[in-house]
Amino acid sequence: MGKISTSLATSPPESGPGPRRSLFGEALALNLALAALLATAAIAAAFVTVGKAVERSARADVEAEIRILEQYREEHEVLGYAEAIDYRILPEEDGAPAIYVYLLARSDHSPIVGSLNRWPEGVSANSEWTRFDGRAAGAAPGVILAKVIIVDERFPLIVGRRLVTYEALYRSFLPVFIVLSLLMAGLTAYLTTRLARRFRSRVNAMNNVFQAIRAGDVKARIPAAMLEPRDELALLGEETNNALEEITRLMKGLDAISQTAAHELNKEVGRLRQLALDAGERDIAKGADALLGLLSEILELVKVETTPDADMRPMSLCAAAQSAIDLFGDAFEEKAVSLENRFEAPAAMMLGRAALVTNAVANLLDNALKHTPSGGRVVISVATEGNTHILTVSDTGPGADSDDLGVLARRGADTGVASYGFGLRFVQAVAIRHGARVRIRNNQPGFSIAISFPASRAIG
Repeated sequence: MGKISTSLATSPPESGPGPRRSLFGEALALNLALAALLATAAIAAAFVTVGKAVERSARADVEAEIRILEQYREEHEVLGYAEAIDYRILPEEDGAPAIYVYLLARSDHSPIVGSLNRWPEGVSANSEWTRFDGRAAGAAPGVILAKVIIVDERFPLIVGRRLVTYEALYRSFLPVFIVLSLLMAGLTAYLTTRLARRFRSRVNAMNNVFQAIRAGDVKARIPAAMLEPRDELALLGEETNNALEEITRLMKGLDAISQTAAHELNKEVGRLRQLALDAGERDIAKGADALLGLLSEILELVKVETTPDADMRPMSLCAAAQSAIDLFGDAFEEKAVSLENRFEAPAAMMLGRAALVTNAVANLLDNALKHTPSGGRVVISVATEGNTHILTVSDTGPGADSDDLGVLARRGADTGVASYGFGLRFVQAVAIRHGARVRIRNNQPGFSIAISFPASRAIG
């Protein structure tokens, strides 16, 4: 592995950092935000509209009350405003304060007569319309809209009206509206969540199909039950299944063509080899042998990449690795290279084809032995991280000055017919067939190759 030439394709990208966002969760949050915004806008509009209507009505009532006081004064000139106000003051009914309030005061704001005990704090005698709380004038609490006029050019007079409708809006309408808004938000959340669950289950079913296909199950399809609702997702599912069927058909055709071509080439190269031997051309015969080996690897690789995984069964990853170790034990002893196994997860079980996994490990051990000098060491390990089983083969060879697969592949193209990296290409094909991922790390010195079998294929 120290000077490996390889044409390994890039492994599938891993998920980005951080948790994945949920589109349905965002839709729910957006709906709730819109519901809250609409409720706030409705409350604000109600208060503004009702408030303006109440104020217009209150102003009209106060103006009418002032006209009544002036009329009473004209009819009873002797009595004047004081008598008119005293006459207009009504007693409380059922504990509720009178709607209209009055206060006739001297120039120093000391009271003369009225239903207010004192001049309201913060109210100027020069202001025409004003608003204050009854407590500011020693009366019952509540918002009062009042008009200030000057009688006989020296006595300020306050005539006001309590905004009981506005207060009722606060006491009754606002709580009811808030409760209704919360109920609407809850109903919106329930309906959105229910719809999101239905869509999420169907989207997950589609994702499971794609994951199964990436793991090698080319027969995986979106279930018919997920296609029953005649909506956009059902149409997408149907088109996806149709596309997968077409891909499967093309794969079978490509498989047939490639195997036919390889067999024909194999036959012709074999004939050329025999002709070279008969003619005594040993160099040509040696090249033909290399081509035959290359064709054999191509046929095996095509078989691995196109054979469905219907015959996969529960298997022990450590047992498959041990079988490969047993095959190469003598070769390692002859070259004086130590071979260590570190099976930290002896119970690692997975769904797969034991023969293919053993052959993949054997390819890794063969590469490691070729590029590890005498006295070196090769370590094969099996470990478990979470729900992933990881098989790693590392050596103490010279390594390389690059981790770039493209660079290594280009270098391999110059090393001869039998050095195109088909060993590692076979390893990757086996990994893909088992839904695994291959990673190469340059240790300088030394190389390590790890095959990670995902949880979706693990059964124990």
